[in-house]
Amino acid sequence: MEEAIELTFESPDGIIDCRLEPVRDEDGLHYSATILYPNMVNGYNRSDIYCHDVRRNRQGVYAFDSMDENIHPKIRKLEAQIAEAVSKL
Repeated sequence: MEEAIELTFESPDGIIDCRLEPVRDEDGLHYSATILYPNMVNGYNRSDIYCHDVRRNRQGVYAFDSMDENIHPKIRKLEAQIAEAVSKL
């Protein structure tokens, strides 16, 4: 499927919004994930923005790009949920 996917997840910090946009390149189809993670600053909700690629790994499972070493642990916890959503397409 080559359409953008909108996802929401619940967390102790609030609602997490995620948009997965398909990208086709020489390796095939992968997704660019933009994740808005809630963050309360001085009483105001200011979402932190994270952008990572989601690719099919050697086992055929979607996961964050293995070359990306700067994935925050709270975002890493979403990997399984994001992979599950992409796999259902």
